[in-house]
Amino acid sequence: MKIQRTLALAATTFALLAAGTAARAETMDDNSFSGMFTLAHMDTNKDGMVSKAEFLAMMGKVWDMKAKEMAIKGDKMGTDEMKKMVEWLSRGGNKN
Repeated sequence: MKIQRTLALAATTFALLAAGTAARAETMDDNSFSGMFTLAHMDTNKDGMVSKAEFLAMMGKVWDMKAKEMAIKGDKMGTDEMKKMVEWLSRGGNKN
């Protein structure tokens, strides 16, 4: 139940961050946090919409990026790592 709430919080955070992304030109090569959550970057089939699959694919990239940064072994995070991930997301990808 806690994991479901945490994942729901993460998904909500992603959606809010995507909506609040700075209005600047982004390229497909922009792998900054704000660049990852733009429609142009997530819309891989270029239909002008982001599907659930496209959104989850981007979340997977964020997961991989943070797991690598935190030296996570395998494909699972424990409570401490998940807390760090949610804290990082709530800061908009900023370290501070």
